[in-house]
Amino acid sequence: MVRYRSASRSPKTCAVPVTVRALSQRINRLLAVKGEELKKTRGTPARATLGSYYLLRGNSVFADHVDLEALGRETGALADYERLLIED
Repeated sequence: MVRYRSASRSPKTCAVPVTVRALSQRINRLLAVKGEELKKTRGTPARATLGSYYLLRGNSVFADHVDLEALGRETGALADYERLLIED
């Protein structure tokens, strides 16, 4: 008896895409408990200084050049079976 496997059901290669907006909202919900907030920089001079994303605690920047996907994995906002969808 011959069995055929469906190519679309491969659990190793399937990763659920999560948009940047959805991931940043998830992260902000988790950080709000500690009084922190994820912000996206606007403008070229600010991006050169702070990177694309930075973290605020109160009114002070306490982390700059934040990697969104790494922070999502560290906080638990991005599961192992999910991947960050980079929109162009």
